[in-house]
Amino acid sequence: MSIEPGKIDDIGFIEKIAETMGRGFGVCDSSGRVLYPVSEETYELPDEDGDIVTSGGRMFCQITCEGRELWFFCDVPEGGQDAKDGAAKALKIASLFYTENVTASFSRRNEFFRQLLLGGKDSVTQGDFTVNTKKNVPAQEYTALLVTLARKKKQDDREVDRMTEVTSLLEYAFPESDGFVTVRIRSDACAVIVPLSEDMQFENALEAAESVIDTVRTELAIDINVSVGCRVKLLRNIDAAYKTAERALAIGEAFDIDSVVYSYDNLGVARILYGQKRDVCESYLREVFGNTFFENCLRVQDSENRSESDDELLLTIKMYLKLNQNVTETAKALFVHRNTLNYRIEKFNKLTGLDCTRFEDGVRISIGFMLVNYLETQLPPGDDGAAEKRTAQMSSKVKKTNKR
Repeated sequence: MSIEPGKIDDIGFIEKIAETMGRGFGVCDSSGRVLYPVSEETYELPDEDGDIVTSGGRMFCQITCEGRELWFFCDVPEGGQDAKDGAAKALKIASLFYTENVTASFSRRNEFFRQLLLGGKDSVTQGDFTVNTKKNVPAQEYTALLVTLARKKKQDDREVDRMTEVTSLLEYAFPESDGFVTVRIRSDACAVIVPLSEDMQFENALEAAESVIDTVRTELAIDINVSVGCRVKLLRNIDAAYKTAERALAIGEAFDIDSVVYSYDNLGVARILYGQKRDVCESYLREVFGNTFFENCLRVQDSENRSESDDELLLTIKMYLKLNQNVTETAKALFVHRNTLNYRIEKFNKLTGLDCTRFEDGVRISIGFMLVNYLETQLPPGDDGAAEKRTAQMSSKVKKTNKR
């Protein structure tokens, strides 16, 4: 974490230590630049290992705490070895005091923002809000990024621990000095509060999120999902942005949307379809594909027993529609001959009574395939419509918070 010249985030702790240590005490950054007391000087830092190292008439103690690297120093006292041992002990105690207090302060601030994201302004006090947000840069609007480890059938402890690596990279990509706040939500997820302004607009946030995904996947070899919530006017309403980021992730996965980042504002028809009751979805599928194709080929009630030929047929039509009904590109993507592709298209049209080469039918079929994926992955038989109620409640809350 970078520190501006002459500035230390937790200056209060440093000043308490300085009162105890007396004259000659100070703090350098990792390059040797003196941060406290404010100075233009730069000291040569020791290159040998040890808790307390003497160099150039000073004693140095290296500290690494919450992403910061600092060096405490003090003058080597006059007198015998006892005086030097006493100064070394005092410097060590000072470093422990700083580390413990900064860690505790960081944990409290992280927990505050975690509660604000999950429970909203009613879950925190006004006093806590004032104290914990005083360092935040004022912004025109705010949004939230949700970063989660990609879902797998089984997640081991090693994968859970890797979220720490992702969080560290996010803190580097979205520095707190620029107003961003990175919050660990749970073992497999963290969030970033993003202040929006003329320099950081919503589109910039999406681009930054895509860049983070690429970096995490290439440098850390970790597969993650990133979603972006709606925009809110006030930081105290950031929970609405976080909850819509959660919803964007759920919708993106439910409908298998082909996007690097799931943005709540850019989910299109999927936002309308998500939360529909099972009987409504099945009614649409029967209307579009016909009862016979619905029962014998789609088999949404028992998709695991769908035949290979039916899976092959559905995959072919999905790819055909995804590639804008282009026969040549679809044949290449599926590694099949054009005649084979045309045969499957004709077969599908005959079984359903549709014409997937027509734009209007293509749209209806695409929506149908989205609902098939939704039913198979998200909505179990007998659903009582709870998802629909949650969606309506969330939409209402977002509208209210943005009016405030």
